[in-house]
Amino acid sequence: MTSFSKKRALFLAAMLSATASAVPQASAANNLMELLFPGRRVQSQPVMPPEPRVNVDQNSAPASRAPIKRVTVTAPKNYDYKADALVQIDLTKIDPQLTASAHVGTGVAPSMEMDQFGLKIDHLREAHVKAEKDIADAIVAYYASGKNPIWTVSYDVSPKAKAVIALFAKAAESGLDPQDYAVKVPGDDYERSDIPARLKELAEFELSLSARALRYAMDQGDGRINPNRLSGFHDLNTDNVKPRTVIDQLASAGDASAVLAGFEPQNKWYTELKQNLHAIADTAGPSIHIAPGTLIRPGESNAELKNVVALIRAKAPKDYLLQHDAVLQANETAETYDVSLVEAVKDYQKSQGRQADGVIGNATIKTLQGESSASKRDRILYSMERLRWMPRDFGSRYVFINQPAYRAQYFNDNAEKLAMNVVVGSAKNQTYFFNDTIETVVFNPSWGVPRSIILNEMMPKILNNPSYLENSGYEVYDKSGRVVPSSSVNWGQVASNGGGVGIRQKPSLDNALGELKILFPNSHDIYMHDTPAKSYFKKDMRALSHGCIRLERPRDMAAAVLEMPVEELNQYFGKNERNVKVKSQLPVYVSYFTAWPDAATGQIHYYDDVYERDAYLQKAILRTQAVRQADTIQTANL
Repeated sequence: MTSFSKKRALFLAAMLSATASAVPQASAANNLMELLFPGRRVQSQPVMPPEPRVNVDQNSAPASRAPIKRVTVTAPKNYDYKADALVQIDLTKIDPQLTASAHVGTGVAPSMEMDQFGLKIDHLREAHVKAEKDIADAIVAYYASGKNPIWTVSYDVSPKAKAVIALFAKAAESGLDPQDYAVKVPGDDYERSDIPARLKELAEFELSLSARALRYAMDQGDGRINPNRLSGFHDLNTDNVKPRTVIDQLASAGDASAVLAGFEPQNKWYTELKQNLHAIADTAGPSIHIAPGTLIRPGESNAELKNVVALIRAKAPKDYLLQHDAVLQANETAETYDVSLVEAVKDYQKSQGRQADGVIGNATIKTLQGESSASKRDRILYSMERLRWMPRDFGSRYVFINQPAYRAQYFNDNAEKLAMNVVVGSAKNQTYFFNDTIETVVFNPSWGVPRSIILNEMMPKILNNPSYLENSGYEVYDKSGRVVPSSSVNWGQVASNGGGVGIRQKPSLDNALGELKILFPNSHDIYMHDTPAKSYFKKDMRALSHGCIRLERPRDMAAAVLEMPVEELNQYFGKNERNVKVKSQLPVYVSYFTAWPDAATGQIHYYDDVYERDAYLQKAILRTQAVRQADTIQTANL
């Protein structure tokens, strides 16, 4: 081989080697774009070496350059729930003289020290009762102000107290544990010759019932569990019930049990959950099982079909059975899946929030035999607890999003006016549980790429290919909002410190947000929006996004929140981004309920615990009960 031929061969080999190394990088860029914008492909470009001043990712850095330690954004975590500890209600520091004179000359009820019979502050100072700290503080403040006892009259338990104790006995009907409010009640008979012993017993009872009554009010009004201690994905208002205010209400009320009952949520959703909780039998349900792996398509024959029919008849909603029971009876021994039965199965799938394709597969079978009575009861209890975290009154007009149901609903005049399927965050990128207010609809939106996606997913592609953003339809802007060339940015520095510039995708048919987005500004960068990935709405499991809520029918939702006909939205579509404010405040509830009533029938639907939040809530409830009831047992043994 001549010298020229040798050089030519070496040159071709080098070119082939460079091309081979570029293919995986270009493929990775295409894979990311396919993830963010299904159906759209980025044209493969040879990956050029980075500019000398730009560092590259540590994983692919040449040995001659200093590696970059990339910053990434981590998702919130589930927490190891800590139940509220109990502290001693300490009245020992109260000055009896100050207490005795607290109301002298004020014209209000006489102080405890001025009563001729019954409890005095000295008796309460000697009592040993524990409570949560904020409750203990409220109790000390109340009795230190020289008020009369709430629950005793002379040497007896008052009728007012007995009514509250009767309310506590029925706590299970509200999804609570009566043992959390247990109080040792002094008997009506006592030794008249030993009044000091009776007063000691009454003092323990007085403080105990005050503590448990405040606990009950807070449990009903705020929830037993503080949601924000469960995980970083919970962002809800807490501490709405003020124990110091409540104890004054209980003291002044003729019927304290009615005051406490008033803290229970009063909305229709809670009422329907409570009614269904009572209706669930303690039995395990029908002992009918469908063989694992069963898959029956229309027209096929399968011996398991009769078991499917039997379970539908046993578990379907009542309104469904009124419509389809004749067809189900006609097919109760059938093995061929005929046309009449297919329509009945489709309607059943709709009633369960599943894709109505008529195919009897794992998802449909799971709704039939996947829930025992005990499991259903637990899910209702968890939903009742979660409702206590939310506003007592949703309002007459609002948007409600239930993540496990993959469903968004619009209510007006307390009636469902619109409902549609949604896609929510994946298990890795969970959608938060929070409440907010819808303010704006943005038409022809640009997509401001969240910092987590920039740093975690896009940065390796940007470092490996400086032309990546321009080729993919993005623009870069600095802190002032000015658009700058991607090539002018020191991406190595951005990767290292996590800030400095933003990235957005310009409005287009392929934009990740589609033709509109609905904003309720929040710190989690979550909103509702259109999407070019329409195929996702046909899936049963739709926890597939980066956290935002993708709408199946975005124009219908936009028209609803803007209070205008869908046709009037046409004026806003075009090339340029346009913001339209909503006419009046509109609450949005981005929630998480694995058991939820049907808006029309009140029938409870059960959904997969897609983020496994039920398990964490159950653990928190058990830990709270353990702390509370350990004290109850200890007190009972004194």
